[in-house]
Amino acid sequence: MKTSTLSAFALAATLALPAVAQADTLRMAFSSAPRSIDPYPFGGTPTASLKEHVFEALIASDDSPLLATGWEWTSPTTLDVSLRKGVKFHNGADFTARDVVYSACRMMYRIDGKRNLLTSSMGPLTNVVALDDHTVRFETKSPYPIWIQKMKFLSILSASDAELPDGPITYDAEGNCGITAYPTRDQFENGDAAIGTGPFTIDSFDKVGEATLTRFDGYWGEASEWESVEIRTIGNPGARLAGLFAGDFDLIENPTTEDLATLDSNPDYGYSSKPSWRSIFLVMDVNGEGAPGVIAEDGSAPLANPLVRKAMSLAVNRQAITDRLFGGNATVANQFSPSYRAGAPELPELEYNPERAKELLAEAGYPNGFTVEFAAPADRYANGARVAQAVTQYLSRIGIKVNLKTQPWSVFAGKRKERELGLFLYGWGHTQGPAQMISFAFASRDKDLGLGSSNYSNYTSAEFDKAIRAWAVETDQAKADMHVADAMKVAMDDLPGIPLYYQHSIWAHRSDLTVDGRQDERTNAAMVSKK
Repeated sequence: MKTSTLSAFALAATLALPAVAQADTLRMAFSSAPRSIDPYPFGGTPTASLKEHVFEALIASDDSPLLATGWEWTSPTTLDVSLRKGVKFHNGADFTARDVVYSACRMMYRIDGKRNLLTSSMGPLTNVVALDDHTVRFETKSPYPIWIQKMKFLSILSASDAELPDGPITYDAEGNCGITAYPTRDQFENGDAAIGTGPFTIDSFDKVGEATLTRFDGYWGEASEWESVEIRTIGNPGARLAGLFAGDFDLIENPTTEDLATLDSNPDYGYSSKPSWRSIFLVMDVNGEGAPGVIAEDGSAPLANPLVRKAMSLAVNRQAITDRLFGGNATVANQFSPSYRAGAPELPELEYNPERAKELLAEAGYPNGFTVEFAAPADRYANGARVAQAVTQYLSRIGIKVNLKTQPWSVFAGKRKERELGLFLYGWGHTQGPAQMISFAFASRDKDLGLGSSNYSNYTSAEFDKAIRAWAVETDQAKADMHVADAMKVAMDDLPGIPLYYQHSIWAHRSDLTVDGRQDERTNAAMVSKK
């Protein structure tokens, strides 16, 4: 049914030229809906894609200066940040260090008791101080160099309209800071509190994933060539493509592999691909007491055995996945971070050898395999369900009996959170560098250093923890990269997860547009220009 529908779209596209867009208005279709314009409660690519049109942080997603112009560790626990001068908020107020302190307080304040995006990550901070109008100091209880990367998630709000005490704002870890009231989520979403320094102002936002934006002519940086931006969310890829062909959109996210052939055959449309920072991998519960949904005849815990995990890795033909399911628009993985991410270590390719995989299974004591439930989100990753089906076939060929369960993301995420999944497909975007995933996913829990908060594999390794803890307190980047390499090598030897491929981001668009895609997978008006 899908193929015939796409063929109909292709025929329609060949019969008519794309509709002419409204003058200087860029119309984009997201594949998933932003959750809010409030920049504090939520992460996720769709939300970030929307909010960075309106709000900015001290550094950009690629770690380059944004509202900050530079930073320096003046002691192992003191980071001084120089702020950009001449920046205006949408309400006309000047951007100063006071706004940074206010924003840090807002991030730590729990509205209705709910944590915000950086509540845990800011735990190591003991103070945020405005030294002068354009210098802010962050103080930590112990060395915490990753705070530099974390700053990219601290969207800066204007303190000028806030209910603030006179004089300097005194930071505290609960976010009270002497402030009598903070704007609510509703106030952000109706536009009253959605005041940033970004290149666009927000005109409207709807939780179904619709937003309209207007260019901010007082923006400190390069002005957008688009006077306005319209964002809509269309979850079905066929409907997104139909909207592009009908002239409803100028650009859409995440066309399917089948769509690319249709786009290639029509001169009025095209697509742009960019290797992203997202790794797609398998997570295994390696608990020695067993894993949910994993059953062996002798009652043992197969996934706790490193030989079993290596056998499962050897069983997967990564090259076939990237070639056949993605048409080359994905990169074979050889580690948990994208190998092309700055600071990632150089590691060998991962072997595909199903015969050797069978030998290792037998050596581990499972000559007849075992049974495992394999969970995968059906609506989260490009071709995710098809990848899960391919992995199921590969594991089955070495004797592992796989019961694949594809689920809506909302169901899958709940089961993952409750640790009900013994084997599952997952993706992780590495916006904070090559150590991001392994420091969260495989480290032993350390709240002070922000390690191990997403260790769903129940993996523990003294050697890994030694390396990742050394990385967590190292302010010299070259030395930090060495510690990451050591930790990555341990993880790749032990395989508490199995890297599969690095996802590419793809945008389909009118052929009279140039799209310079981003590795962080975000969709932003700044990456789209007229030819």
